[in-house]
Amino acid sequence: MKKLFTILFFLLIVKGNVNSQVLFNENFAYTAGDSIQAHGWITNTGTTNPLLVSTPGLIFSGFPNSNIGNSLILRPTGYDAWKGFNQDSTGAIYTAFMVRIDSAKGTGDYFFALLPSTSTTNYTARTYAKDTTGGISFGISRGTVASGIGWSSTTFNYGTTYLLVVKYNFIVGTTNDEVSLYVFNTTAPLTEPVTATVGPVPSTAGDAVNIGRVAVRQGTATVAPYLYIDGFRVTKTWAAIVTNVQTTSTVAESFKLSQNYPNPFNPATKISFALPSAGKVTLKVYDALGKEVNSLVNNDLSAGSFEYNFNGSNLNSGVYFYKLEFFGNDGKFFTDMKKMMLIK
Repeated sequence: MKKLFTILFFLLIVKGNVNSQVLFNENFAYTAGDSIQAHGWITNTGTTNPLLVSTPGLIFSGFPNSNIGNSLILRPTGYDAWKGFNQDSTGAIYTAFMVRIDSAKGTGDYFFALLPSTSTTNYTARTYAKDTTGGISFGISRGTVASGIGWSSTTFNYGTTYLLVVKYNFIVGTTNDEVSLYVFNTTAPLTEPVTATVGPVPSTAGDAVNIGRVAVRQGTATVAPYLYIDGFRVTKTWAAIVTNVQTTSTVAESFKLSQNYPNPFNPATKISFALPSAGKVTLKVYDALGKEVNSLVNNDLSAGSFEYNFNGSNLNSGVYFYKLEFFGNDGKFFTDMKKMMLIK
């Protein structure tokens, strides 16, 4: 009995640690035209162009927050706002989101930043976009432009959805924390790249006391970009950026794809599966006609039991199927499919 209790306690610790890696999620799963101030965001500055939910949501392959809900439109002037989460002040904090830039100015301005838990002025990890000969350069700074800003050497395209990952790294000492920016136009890698798109950027700005707020900014008409932004995901690990898969156990006796729970569901449900060995895993959702509507997992996973939190807010009511495929490093293969029902 004591041994069983120890095992159960260990599994709870493992699951708790995985869940704690995601600090904040925002998918703008609200009615198009809603003000985000009606959904927990706090207005900071600005008196024109309130921050409104827009349709449709942005899509980026392999990103867990892709194609859920709608998006947020940021105009070149107007309201700024922030939304809080449980503060953190150790190690690295990653903030991932999708963005589509429709226009930008040559000078450029920041449209996203992080804030300490009690501040509305000490913006850090400021993320910029500017026009560069008909394309876009992304930038990042730890403080104001005067404190030091870095720009991407690569030029990106207008009208294209990119995944941006902003990294704030707390380092022991004074005025030495690091900010970096990663920009992806295809699926983000499962492990953090050795080299960022921009940074770490040298800066004379002070270090943040902690990070506890996500901020969006519409800037001024002469320098700010016009864009759509979606799918904020603040995490403590790189792995938590690219998957909604949670490890519930590091041991599995056999292959298994479980029935989702709850079922029927609206709009969220859990899909569990078990793998007795390591390998490549895909988990996809299909509609009643066999058309793929969501790719949930496309990762290499170790042996163990896993749980995926699936959100069907972007789907219509109806019958769907989810299919698991496993290609083992040891040559083993497993596949299974089950039916689920979404009722709105």
